[in-house]
Amino acid sequence: MIGKIPTVTFDTSAHNELPKDQALSEAILAGIRSGYHFRFAGLSIEEIVACPDTAKRLALWNYCGRIREGSSDVIYPHNELIRLLILAHSKSPTTFDWRTVNVRAWEYEREMGRPEFVSDEELVAKQREEQFRVQKQYRKMFTDMRPDLAAVYERHGEPLPRTLDEVITRLHRPNSKLIWSIGKMLYDRTARTELDESAMNAFIEACPPFRAILYGMILSHYDIALRDRHTGEKFQSGRNDMFMSVYLPYCDYFITAEEKGEQEKCLRKIVELAGLKTEVLSYDMFCNSFLVSA
Repeated sequence: MIGKIPTVTFDTSAHNELPKDQALSEAILAGIRSGYHFRFAGLSIEEIVACPDTAKRLALWNYCGRIREGSSDVIYPHNELIRLLILAHSKSPTTFDWRTVNVRAWEYEREMGRPEFVSDEELVAKQREEQFRVQKQYRKMFTDMRPDLAAVYERHGEPLPRTLDEVITRLHRPNSKLIWSIGKMLYDRTARTELDESAMNAFIEACPPFRAILYGMILSHYDIALRDRHTGEKFQSGRNDMFMSVYLPYCDYFITAEEKGEQEKCLRKIVELAGLKTEVLSYDMFCNSFLVSA
């Protein structure tokens, strides 16, 4: 357990469920306030602000306010959170402890107290446009790799991977540079330094949020850039779904209600690969277990 009481974080899809059934939501809100610390994901706040339906957006914002009546905080979106972790490590690698890095998003909490914040349609439109842009860019990054990677496999007379485990097995070979190179790309452009492989691997080991997001990107790499399209095992989740992985080490329970359970499947795999203790639950499972225990 992270604190004295368990910490729970909702994916945006779980937040979306609250306005749908008022009676159930009242019970869930009461349960959260009485038995959990609620940790808002900054990325979810940004997605809620980008919601194009004004009535739904205001309803979601209202429920966020209701949750905040209990014990709660907000931590930054993945990009700022990772930036702060990298900078803290680059300043003092030998004493680095990810748990002591302040990633609390005070400015987000301040804005959450202003209902007019989500009534600014110009801001909402800009946020929605940015969400579309970065998600498209993320997918294109992996899609563009596919022809070259396919050619490499063909030259070596090997079929494209049909399971994620095939990629993970290759990842752990002594000569594999994939996870190190992705980590180095993120680290070096933030710290503006050249980290060698040994130091990079030490940081990955010492920083679970960074390790989790790397495995999230590995899942995207497999699913978009490598997977055999006809018979390959699927891990189909988008950019934001995968970047939610950064929040896993910061909560005891991560709740998702994404349709078809793809994000739940992906995040559970990331928990396994990254060696985390977080429990990833569907929204229905969370509600049912809570109502039974209540």
